[in-house]
Amino acid sequence: MYPYTTLPDDVYMINIDQLSFRYPNSDIDALQAIDMHIPKGALFGLLGPNGAGKTTLISLLCGLLKQRNNDIRIAGKPLQIVRQSNPALLGYIPQEYAFYPNMSAFENLDFFAGIQGLYGSHKLERINFCLNFCRLQTQAHHRTETFSGGLKRRLNIAIGLLTDPQILLFDEPTVGIDPQSRAFILEQIQQLNSQGKTIIYTSHYMEEIEKICDSVAIIDAGKLLLQGNLAELKTQQRKLVVNLYTAISTEVIPQLQPFQYTLAKNKMIFDSVDSLSTCNIILKKLQDLNLNCQSFHYDGGNLEDVFLQITKRSLRD
Repeated sequence: MYPYTTLPDDVYMINIDQLSFRYPNSDIDALQAIDMHIPKGALFGLLGPNGAGKTTLISLLCGLLKQRNNDIRIAGKPLQIVRQSNPALLGYIPQEYAFYPNMSAFENLDFFAGIQGLYGSHKLERINFCLNFCRLQTQAHHRTETFSGGLKRRLNIAIGLLTDPQILLFDEPTVGIDPQSRAFILEQIQQLNSQGKTIIYTSHYMEEIEKICDSVAIIDAGKLLLQGNLAELKTQQRKLVVNLYTAISTEVIPQLQPFQYTLAKNKMIFDSVDSLSTCNIILKKLQDLNLNCQSFHYDGGNLEDVFLQITKRSLRD
């Protein structure tokens, strides 16, 4: 058994170094020299437009695609070795429904538990845990072809949790479901993360990643464009927009040098304003310089601002 329980908290659970991948008969790389480092216990958001390479990266991590080199390491060990010694370490929850519609939820869990090496009382214990965790107890013996979209998504997750993996890859787990089911799934993912599990979460919904993730990476056209702490990245996008009654004279401009801003007639846009207290400092400075403020607006910054600045396009392009 791979000794993941002995890892210090500050060790990277997943290291990806200069990972490139090209599909057969393709003229371009689906991934180009990706460097990505994910700490143990992170809830890591993976963003990118359609065709950016997210699914390719997830497929390489979970073994659906084969990497050519040791570009992916799990807690310092090559991914291939980890998968051989402890295949249960990593769980994959795909975007597609991955169960048999002519079987009940219990029968599906029983089948997938068996092929993953669970048996006896331990198998039954894990099946019951997963049913309870995903709140499928009352539907356990119903044929899954009768399930709503939300129930199907929850069954997908239940199957992915059977072996109690320490790394979970969620690929668009809330597509096409109602708001209540989406809220429940996000809460359960946060609960899994609070238990120490390392989670990679891909989604087309930026508000989901903004709500639950502590760090994020943005990829586009197979390239990693940005990776970092989500709160810090959002702070970099905060702006203070000040409308003045009159245009600024050239004599005043040198006295505003400590601040980063752009100027358009009587409008000033201050970039990377990290807090309301910084806003107050700027406004006080303008007042001291007899620059009368007509109005101002503080934009707190969000993940969409970060994404649009980096990719120059919509997530759904």
